[in-house]
Amino acid sequence: MTSPDRPTYTGAVSTGGPAGIRELDGLRISKLSVGPMDNNTYLLECTATGDGLLIDAANEADRILELTSGISLRRIVTTHRHRDHWQALSEVVERTGAATSAHPLDAFELPVPVSDP
Repeated sequence: MTSPDRPTYTGAVSTGGPAGIRELDGLRISKLSVGPMDNNTYLLECTATGDGLLIDAANEADRILELTSGISLRRIVTTHRHRDHWQALSEVVERTGAATSAHPLDAFELPVPVSDP
C-alpha cells in the first residue's frame, strides 16, 4: 500500500537516468542503472542513522558517489566476480573508505581486498 507521501515505486530505471527510490519505515532503497550493460546498483540507507550499504559498484563511479553523498557508506557488497559488477569498486572504496564483502569464491578476482567474505 502506498501512502500519499510515498510515490509508487516501480523498480524501473534507465541507464543515465535518475535513481528509483523506495521509502520504507527506517529504510531508503535507491536503485541506479549504470554502464553500457545496464547494471543495477542498489543503495540501502538507514534513515535513522544515515549509514549505507551499497550493492554492486558496477560502473560510473561518479554517479555512484553522487548517490552516496551525504550518507556514511559503511560497506559495499559485490554479488559476484563478473567485471560488469565491480568496475567502479576501486574508486568508490578509495573515495569513501567503505569496507567490502564478497563470497570467498568471487573475492580473488575483485580489484580490492575483501574486508569480510
